Amino acid sequence: MEEYVVLKQEKFPIIYRIVKEEHHQVVLYGKNYRTIRIVSKEDIRKASMEEIEQEEKRNEQYYKNIIHRKERKEKSLLGTILHLDGDQEYLDRSMELYKEVGIHAYGVCVHEEKMAEEVSKILTQIIPDTIVITGHDSYNGKGKSDLANYTNTQNFIRAILSIRKKGYDARIVAGACQSHFEALIANGASFASSPKRINVHTFDPAVIAIQISITSFTERVDMNKILRFIDGGRDAYGGVETLGKMKLIL
Repeated sequence: MEEYVVLKQEKFPIIYRIVKEEHHQVVLYGKNYRTIRIVSKEDIRKASMEEIEQEEKRNEQYYKNIIHRKERKEKSLLGTILHLDGDQEYLDRSMELYKEVGIHAYGVCVHEEKMAEEVSKILTQIIPDTIVITGHDSYNGKGKSDLANYTNTQNFIRAILSIRKKGYDARIVAGACQSHFEALIANGASFASSPKRINVHTFDPAVIAIQISITSFTERVDMNKILRFIDGGRDAYGGVETLGKMKLIL
């Protein structure tokens, strides 16, 4: 059984899994949140079963809330999603979610550093309506304006620019935990994390992509509907006025 840990200093600890150990440091990925942390081994402790179970219950309820939504119109053609994810486990869970709500999606697991190159190749083969660019990210607290203080925001930006330079009109959902929201939007994202540099849930990017797919191409995507399913609300995600991608079949 995989061992999970929490950070000792977190007031409301989230569950992490250890992905790498380097001397006296460990690299942590959130179990249900898209964050990456590099900390001293002294800063972590083993997560209790109660802590793990509480987070899993919240995660399960989040999943159920999404798949039980009843907003799809009959005889509708929903937008197709391309989902690039830096984490295979998160990608698998997101793909399961798309399948449950009946939306066609292509999923590709690729390291954040290679996303720009990979998405460029993929777009020679398919033309998706919505593209999700996500994985793990973090902000080190040393100055919000400097992109060097973010683990993967610059990699997400390069992927966005790779799409926009090709002239694609796809809706783009970009970012992960604590990403530089303003920079992602300025470089062409339709929706992005994280205005207040907070953690975001595994399913959050997929929730936004789903809402885009079930919103008519003549209507703006309703941010309030999206925020019903996102724990962090407007602190976690924001965006610009964006039309949906659903079309009715006549």
